[in-house]
Amino acid sequence: MKEHIESSEEFEFEMGNEAVLPHVEAAVAQMTVGQSANFRVKLPPSEFILAVAANSAETLSLLSSRSCKLEYNVTLLQVTEPLEERMEQALFSPPLSKQRVEFALQHIKESSAASLVDFGCGSGSLLDSLLSYPTSLEKIVGVDISQRALARAAKSLHSKLNRLLDSKESSSKIKSVVLYDGSITKSDSRLHGFDIGTCLEVIEHMEEEDACLFGDVVLSSFSPRILIVSTPNYEYNVILQGSAPHDQEEDLDERNLPQSCKFRNHDHKFEWTRAEFNEWASGLAARHNYSVEFSGVGGAADVDPGFASQIAIFRRREDNLKDTELAKNYVPIWEWSTQDVTHQEP
Repeated sequence: MKEHIESSEEFEFEMGNEAVLPHVEAAVAQMTVGQSANFRVKLPPSEFILAVAANSAETLSLLSSRSCKLEYNVTLLQVTEPLEERMEQALFSPPLSKQRVEFALQHIKESSAASLVDFGCGSGSLLDSLLSYPTSLEKIVGVDISQRALARAAKSLHSKLNRLLDSKESSSKIKSVVLYDGSITKSDSRLHGFDIGTCLEVIEHMEEEDACLFGDVVLSSFSPRILIVSTPNYEYNVILQGSAPHDQEEDLDERNLPQSCKFRNHDHKFEWTRAEFNEWASGLAARHNYSVEFSGVGGAADVDPGFASQIAIFRRREDNLKDTELAKNYVPIWEWSTQDVTHQEP
């Protein structure tokens, strides 16, 4: 016996963002375009089934059967890059993601940083990119809340680091790399006082209050010498999305921007205008005795609507490094060290 529960003609999701249940993503990851798959999994809690069931009585009867399973029928229609990346690549060369890496690299070189922590490192794209350039970095750390993303980062970094170690021509000074599982809204004293911290296109994926909490935690507890934070400029969406401002007052939102402007990614919880980002960063710097300057990539500061990706660079005042309370809220997922002959496999 089968009871139809729910269907969707077509929907799009981004791999690696935990946008769908793990078993669905795992199945799709093994499929090719045009291929269909049928698979069964254990039932989720019954309240989820009943919430979408058309015939509750029939469904309850099936749920009472111990052998009842949830069956999926999935067809992969298309594989493409995320909408945000497609929009950016259509306008910018090199892509904004590469421009952000180059921006961070410039500050690493200028500051002669020996240690770097990437808050919200995801699959390690920034850390992986940094290994391709000669820098003064000796220790790099990544922190993320997604274990699946960290696993992908570990696999990529492990392979690249070992190749660099075996290469006689490599100028890399990297001595250790650690990936931690943990929330960037919580502190960990092991990452206190790093030379440079990065948080590129991450805060918009958090609730706004959590993004504000992260700012206070990172400057008060982690206290990096330099912190680089980037986030989308909401005002630039008019250009990215091919929209044009309207004159009618009713077509504008509370920020005097066209209502047709949407967030760049379905996972974004908010996107700030230049004024909102400036207010957040300036208040944060003032509370924690940091200086802050503003920049960005994609566009220009003196031409509206500014940069596509806006960036705040926080600098700790020299006398401002304070002791921090001992705290270990992060779990090390993977470690690599030149002193470790048998590197831990990811």
